[in-house]
Amino acid sequence: RELPGWSAFWLLFGLLLVCLSRVTPWFSFILLAMWMFAALRSYFFVAPVRPRDRYAILATYLSVPFALWPAFLGSDDMFLATVPVTLFLFIPVFLSIGFSQDGLLDSVGRTLLGVLFFVFCVAHLGLLAHREPAGLLELFGVLVLCAELPQRVIGRFRPGAGWAGPATGILVSLLLSGVVGFLVGPWCGLVEEDAARAGLLVAAAVTLGAVVGGAVALDLAQSPSAARFGRGAFLNRMVPAVYAAPVFFHYLNHFA
Repeated sequence: RELPGWSAFWLLFGLLLVCLSRVTPWFSFILLAMWMFAALRSYFFVAPVRPRDRYAILATYLSVPFALWPAFLGSDDMFLATVPVTLFLFIPVFLSIGFSQDGLLDSVGRTLLGVLFFVFCVAHLGLLAHREPAGLLELFGVLVLCAELPQRVIGRFRPGAGWAGPATGILVSLLLSGVVGFLVGPWCGLVEEDAARAGLLVAAAVTLGAVVGGAVALDLAQSPSAARFGRGAFLNRMVPAVYAAPVFFHYLNHFA
């Protein structure tokens, strides 16, 4: 029952990846920033926050152009030296200012998780955009799709559920992503073995992202229908996809 909505999401997400890779840099980064703003807005709508957290939420929105600026310049070193440090050290400060109110630790976890998913991870799509060899973003989308589809159809890990279906889904996704990476990678200028390993890593990261996303949904007490409709569905589909972006980028940048 989730597949029609999931297919619609993937149509939009695939179109986003193609646009990021093919259109002019300034337009592609504006488009990515809009996607990040929308994702953060959806996340903070379903994740309850305290009234005093408005300063930190504003800071997360302002961090979007800050995180994308090094990607726009094509400076990996600037991104790695400034973005993670700034995001994960300064956001808690904004959560600590204002009038006194209980729940700081809970708010830090919820806010930083949103920043991790929808600022830090998504910004890596910007780092991959307009990078040589051409087609890396499209390859990333294909590998994530190969990792996601078997787990959506066969089964994925959920707390309290059995292991037979999820284990099969994970195994098929690893096999499919590795084989597709081996076959398609050379079209993007990658060595077959490097592309196959990238596929395996993407499948593993998608699986981990799905586990984290499922735990978040459980913590937020989302109903089963939330995985099919509305903001909950958007987050359910987006988190596994973007969770793999840093893994794919850093593997290609440092190990391939």
